[in-house]
Amino acid sequence: MVLLNVSKCLRERLRWFLNNIYSMEMSFKFLIQATRILEINNYDDKELKLIYEYSVSLDNESLIQYFKSCSIIGFKNDLELYIEIIDAMIHIFESMEEYEKCYVLKNKKEESLKIINKNKT
Repeated sequence: MVLLNVSKCLRERLRWFLNNIYSMEMSFKFLIQATRILEINNYDDKELKLIYEYSVSLDNESLIQYFKSCSIIGFKNDLELYIEIIDAMIHIFESMEEYEKCYVLKNKKEESLKIINKNKT
């Protein structure tokens, strides 16, 4: 019986680990794609909506993980790139006069800046 419990525990930990690796890989791909799309100003409403929804859906744990990761040369951490994406989105939505979305994005930016300031050494 104990072996079954240990085995179940190991399976659950392995599943959690694999899901997190997949999640981190997807987050990295998101950062790269969003940067590319926003940088060349070649996006449609669907892509913009997808980037917005993903950006605002990230919780504090994900933002902290961005802070701890450095996938792209030129940035101290991935959270800095996320903030640049947020800034670009704010600019786009301000020009479209979608101020509710700007408000939500500004809150996400503030959350991100708090994480950076809290973890500065």
